Amino acid sequence: MGRSERRTIGASDNGAVVAMARARNNGRYNGRGRDWETPPEVFGPLDERYRFTLDPCASSATKKCARHFDEEANGLLQSWRGERVFMNPPYGREVYAWTRKARVEVAEGGAELVVGLLPASTDLAWWHEDVIGCCAGGAKPSECRGLPEGQRPLTEVLQWYRGRVRFLTGGPYRASGFFPSVAVIWRSRNQVGGGGVLEDERLVAR
Repeated sequence: MGRSERRTIGASDNGAVVAMARARNNGRYNGRGRDWETPPEVFGPLDERYRFTLDPCASSATKKCARHFDEEANGLLQSWRGERVFMNPPYGREVYAWTRKARVEVAEGGAELVVGLLPASTDLAWWHEDVIGCCAGGAKPSECRGLPEGQRPLTEVLQWYRGRVRFLTGGPYRASGFFPSVAVIWRSRNQVGGGGVLEDERLVAR
């Protein structure tokens, strides 16, 4: 079948294929699982290293820090100044606002650092603008090491998680998305060590 003759998944006659495709799209783009809680095996090692003080997108049931903002308080509208932030934001289109908030709070708002548990959506705009884009001059992360102090990157990937993170749902079962997850850190340039961002603090993948 030639390229022009290939059918999209949406044109499939297989109902199961269409249903799965819609579920995947909902999970990725429409924010399903907004109340899924970060599992302790993911949060624990991060908190042990970074000692978080604020969870800006949580409910009283899912919070990971005593200081937190729920949906009504809206952490996007609050100051994160002086905080060491852990965020597991709503996935889907909303993630754009949270990655931009993290970037701005560290660069301009005085947050000490922000660690985000995020979908590894390296094809989307927020990844290129708020993760890779935090490197001076738009340099790729691999090109940022060894740059002069004023040009060091604000972000680095701490860990690519193997398999799917299984989030807590408040019940007997866990849930996972149709995507891999990644932990990303935003940190102010004046806290970057001589060898690059967190060179001595990188988490070891398990």
